[in-house]
Amino acid sequence: MKTPPIVSPQEWDVARQDLLVEEKKLTRARDALAAKRRRMPWMAVEKEYRFDGPEGPVSLLDLFEGRRQLIVYRAFYAPDVTTYPQGGGAYPERACVGCSFLADQVAHPAHLNARDTTLAFVSRAPQAEIQGLKERMGWELIPWYTITDDFDKDFGVDEWHGTNAFVRDGERIYRTYF
Repeated sequence: MKTPPIVSPQEWDVARQDLLVEEKKLTRARDALAAKRRRMPWMAVEKEYRFDGPEGPVSLLDLFEGRRQLIVYRAFYAPDVTTYPQGGGAYPERACVGCSFLADQVAHPAHLNARDTTLAFVSRAPQAEIQGLKERMGWELIPWYTITDDFDKDFGVDEWHGTNAFVRDGERIYRTYF
């Protein structure tokens, strides 16, 4: 195994301080980019979008669950999704590998909800399949809806997974980020 140079504690401290300068520069750049993201203009959502949920049809406004902000993750789970079917199963037993990995990372929504934010997943699969997948994978806490119209196409997630953020002012909905 090829290793980096072995140095004294003093040389290590110098190297660490040099790296820290670069890390701080990156942190300041990331903070500036985050501020720019927060200043992005909003786009009014003029179309009425509908989804199927575990309790029946719902609107995009319903997905907010009364909160001000909504984060919608388009997860690839549908009859035509065939990521890695060899030896690992295919639809409906599994969803997109990357989308599944992301779903595995979703924690209890209480902290998001306390910040007036709702997270929802949407897919093209029917609710019966979504509910079965959620139960098999232990994703019961993720609100997950079936796309029934052009939502995915209109918001740039018809050919790939993606995250859109929305905010509402009363019943008006605005897209704030993708």
